[in-house]
Amino acid sequence: MALSAQDKILYVANKLGLSTLNQMQGSTGAVYDVDTDISGQIFTSASRHQNPSVTNLTQNEFEVNEALLVENIAFYCKDAAGNTLNFQNQYGSDALIVFDLVIGNKRTMKDTPVFAAGAPFTFANTAVTAIPVAEATGSGFKPRHQVYMEGAGILIPPQVQWYVDYRVFNVVTGATITITDAATIGCYLFGTRVLLNFNTSI
Repeated sequence: MALSAQDKILYVANKLGLSTLNQMQGSTGAVYDVDTDISGQIFTSASRHQNPSVTNLTQNEFEVNEALLVENIAFYCKDAAGNTLNFQNQYGSDALIVFDLVIGNKRTMKDTPVFAAGAPFTFANTAVTAIPVAEATGSGFKPRHQVYMEGAGILIPPQVQWYVDYRVFNVVTGATITITDAATIGCYLFGTRVLLNFNTSI
């Protein structure tokens, strides 16, 4: 019988000696950030962003008794005005993101590929190449460039720093693709989130 997301969280929590995590509330959650520095790392500079159009984090580390079981990782593009762009249109259908998910000092995912080609476009309606923030409704967003991890999942525990390392290549030539200020790369981590409160629901 497969383990539920809650079982996985509690199993890791017990191994880490986090005896009060089961007193917290669990729900679907997501964190996101954009590499506005074009440093090749996402989430490391979240504390400097403090802007809901860029990130929903204040730091790349969860508080005591907070955690996220990552079940889905998705990438997207943003311009300087906050518009969500079509990754394939910006960098070509041969573009390939290769990323690592680093938790603490461990690479829990290494050299994982995400391809630009395919439809629907990244977080965009197929009829447009950009969606202004004010018009970014649920019907306009269709995540495409993702890695699903249902049945497995990776837990980001409390009080451990984490980030995504990424590179963008041309999958045909192998050449490195330079990211520009006009289309910076962002990342969402979706999954089961443990929230810091006193409702026992895990």
